[in-house]
Amino acid sequence: MIKLTDKLYTSTEVASILGVSLRSVYRYLEENRLTAEVKTATGRHRFTRQDILNFLYPGGVLDEREANEAPRKYGPTTESVRREEVEERRESRPQEPSSEESVDWLSKFRAAAEKFKATEEDVQEEEPVEPRVEREPVQPVEQAEAYPKTQKDDYETIGFAGYGEEADVEKSNTMFYYRSSLGGLKDIAQSIDKNSRESQLDYAFTLNAGLSLYKPIKPFSLLHSYVRSADQQYFEKLLMLSPSDKENAQLCLMISDDSKVYATREELHGLYVVSKSVLLKDIEKFGSDELKGDAESIL
Repeated sequence: MIKLTDKLYTSTEVASILGVSLRSVYRYLEENRLTAEVKTATGRHRFTRQDILNFLYPGGVLDEREANEAPRKYGPTTESVRREEVEERRESRPQEPSSEESVDWLSKFRAAAEKFKATEEDVQEEEPVEPRVEREPVQPVEQAEAYPKTQKDDYETIGFAGYGEEADVEKSNTMFYYRSSLGGLKDIAQSIDKNSRESQLDYAFTLNAGLSLYKPIKPFSLLHSYVRSADQQYFEKLLMLSPSDKENAQLCLMISDDSKVYATREELHGLYVVSKSVLLKDIEKFGSDELKGDAESIL
């Protein structure tokens, strides 16, 4: 059995694993011989390890001992697939070991950002972009059912859009707290940035993470990042997130469909951060007294 990492694969990576052309992968999708569990907001397909194994082994996978054997290169089993042109397999980029970072994570972000810029591919894969389907607005009541809240943490999940203006129901912001299986804050932030750029999705750091990109501050243990509501499920799968209470969380996704948040963001040290005006309002509304003091001296 071929050994695959438990992550989301692009169509190009799947074509390389199967030993066929990218056009063949699209044909398998149309014929329902291959399925993609995740589709991004821009219409790009993302395949899980199980999607690929279901295609290669329709009769079931081998036992665990055989699954741990060294990876071998397999081609598709049908005669029509054997005639497809075999493309060169790309080398898998080894991931850095996960480790919880408690101090000086900003300097590691900067170094990692330079590394990603130097190794970024010159040509992006070409995939057909399907029209974006309008989603029905999610009512606040449904959000409360998915993530029950207590009286103690009501303030953590109420809408806070508008900054003084009446909030639009479809553009209201909600905060969700998680822990990630990726590792420490550095690993989470790098993954958000790298995959957002590859999938052309919007994000922007704020509060402690955002202020630290302007100037180093005291160590902290929780990242706050804005993302769009349509991309929340994508980030939950990609970052391997599980819901958590605020005290033990590593990441807070602040859901916002307000285009101004992303249109006015800035890029600092290879990462995106909200504008100074948005950052100041977030800190004033949600930050600690110590963070407010830091903001006054930095911004």
